[in-house]
Amino acid sequence: MEVGPDEKLSQLVEYLTTSGQQVLNPDKMRELKKICKLSEEYVKHVYHLIMRQLNQEHAEIRLSAFQIANELFIRSHQFRLLLISNFQEFLELTVETDYEQPLPPPKEAAQKLKEMAIKTIQEWQDKYGDGYKKLSLGYHFLKQIKKVDFQDIRARTQAERKREEERSKRLENINKMRVKRVEEEMKEMSEEIENALTEMEACFKLLLPSLSEFTFSDEGSQFKQDSLDKTSNGSSTTSRERVDHQWASNHIDDEQPCSSKDLSPLVNTVPEEQQLDEELDNFSQNEDDKSGNFEDNEEIIRNYGLLSHKYSLDLEINTDLKINEDEDNTAVINNVKDFQRLITNKYLPTVQCWIQTFTKAGISDNRLRRAIDLKSAIDGIIEKHDEMNIHCKKRHRKVMKATDEDDDDDDDDFVEVPEKEGYEPHI
Repeated sequence: MEVGPDEKLSQLVEYLTTSGQQVLNPDKMRELKKICKLSEEYVKHVYHLIMRQLNQEHAEIRLSAFQIANELFIRSHQFRLLLISNFQEFLELTVETDYEQPLPPPKEAAQKLKEMAIKTIQEWQDKYGDGYKKLSLGYHFLKQIKKVDFQDIRARTQAERKREEERSKRLENINKMRVKRVEEEMKEMSEEIENALTEMEACFKLLLPSLSEFTFSDEGSQFKQDSLDKTSNGSSTTSRERVDHQWASNHIDDEQPCSSKDLSPLVNTVPEEQQLDEELDNFSQNEDDKSGNFEDNEEIIRNYGLLSHKYSLDLEINTDLKINEDEDNTAVINNVKDFQRLITNKYLPTVQCWIQTFTKAGISDNRLRRAIDLKSAIDGIIEKHDEMNIHCKKRHRKVMKATDEDDDDDDDDFVEVPEKEGYEPHI
């Protein structure tokens, strides 16, 4: 059974607009154009089919219908008259000139439809604007009233800009509310966070005291140094006074007048030549002692294997810390564990949320710096906790189970009392 032209046109338009392809099927389009050439009635029928598809709540169907309309608009005067006669509705369905009637989803297809429609209307105006007054009026309506920038690739209409402005204002109000809430939280929790960090740092010092706490104070060392200096100065002064006293006594003796009674006999005097020989012998003996000491030093170095004075030593020191829990530090370690859970699970996520809120709101003043400083302090204390490498004891939980024997024991605790004669209890 053969299908009529009207039915065939309906099938072709349905297929072309619902195929989901970005480009129209050339064979189907040739078949549609061939039928339209037969009569203007078919052109009118296709126009109504296209307008029906343009009213569908699906951007891809509208995009394909607009492509069919463009093909027929270029080739048919009758189709141009029909389309321009209802040009306002056509613009609302393709360019989104009505703010209350946005283009349907999907968003990507809607944006592409809008861009293609504005670009095509610009081409229609350049080619057919002088011959079709309504087309020229529609073009100027878009350009002057709706503020459509035909040179803009993204084709941002006034309605779209208005929606973006409202969206920006709404986001700005939301960010202001969030910033205000964060400021209140910072006032309440900043001191609490700092106190927790300080207490955790104090626990670290109890577990691993600093070496500076075990060194001598500078005042004591200075006192000892001053005492040593005074002792050395005193001894040097005493020795110097003795030498000066001896030198002065010798000179005083030399300055006394000489008499024949003070002269010693010639037999007991030592000739000057003999005295010089003794001094030379003493000097040579001292030189021999020095050379002997030098040879002893060389022998010591040779025995220890250090044949050169230019050498270096590489020392490997293990800096890994490991703190084991015992009876003395159990309480401190329990406090550290409690603070670590509190800081990791509560304070750190809260401070990160503060920084994220300030960043989204575009705030870069002291509030953001304050939040960043708190995060840096928290990261530092967590890193120090990891470096401490604390090993805790294994704790076993004891669960008490009720048994029948316990129930029997409870019953045994009750004492039976005999009833009194003549006593009737009233309940």
